[in-house]
Amino acid sequence: MQNEKITIVIPTLQKNKSILNMLIDSLNSDNSVDEIILIDNSLKGFEHKSEKLQVITPAENLYVNPSWNLGVETARNRIVGLLNDDIIIPANFCGDVAAKMTPEMGIVGMNGWRIEEIPVNSEIPPKEEITLELASYMDWYFGIVLFFYKESYHKIPDDIKIVYGDSWIFTRSRKAGKKNQRICGATIYHYGSLSSGGANLHPIAQNDSKFYKKLTVKWYHRLFSYEELWDYYKLRILGLTFRLKKKDTFGRHYD
Repeated sequence: MQNEKITIVIPTLQKNKSILNMLIDSLNSDNSVDEIILIDNSLKGFEHKSEKLQVITPAENLYVNPSWNLGVETARNRIVGLLNDDIIIPANFCGDVAAKMTPEMGIVGMNGWRIEEIPVNSEIPPKEEITLELASYMDWYFGIVLFFYKESYHKIPDDIKIVYGDSWIFTRSRKAGKKNQRICGATIYHYGSLSSGGANLHPIAQNDSKFYKKLTVKWYHRLFSYEELWDYYKLRILGLTFRLKKKDTFGRHYD
């Protein structure tokens, strides 16, 4: 939908302001993006010259999933993007993705094979032709960028703070009959785990995992269930779990 405007939501702990400023500069130059909502969980305050930028500094760290919920609720546009604060994207990336989207689609995430480490000179990735392909499962990097129409977003439960948020909205969208998509034909540079890393967050992540499983794994799933993941198929039969490793397109087993 070429003429639709986009709201971008970025939770941040400001662990690398240089990368964050590069990201906001890129978004500011994208004519399709007319609103950037920064959730400043560092509580430090943040300034940037962009007139598109709205900074929300909460009273305490909200963590990423509640920040996503707040950002989507605040967003004025129908198309919303949730972006990591530790990435460098190609020019007009968000507008190019939105141009391929339709309201019938569900969650649009990143193809993990096109995620690369940030180069030493922190250059911008080359601009390439973007395509969207059906995503029947999420890979490890799917949630680095997420785009959707607001009506396809399902609020993440308040008790899930830092992990499984992308899994929640992905699976809920699919259960609602939407066809989730994967962004192909574009490279993104990624620093990695600036906001979610840290040993102090491990107890929260463990609690998230328990609560997510409580919400999503029903008693009958333990009798029989089948799930396709990025690197293996998971089959549960009578309480036993079997994992079958996949092969990639070159015939190699995933590690």
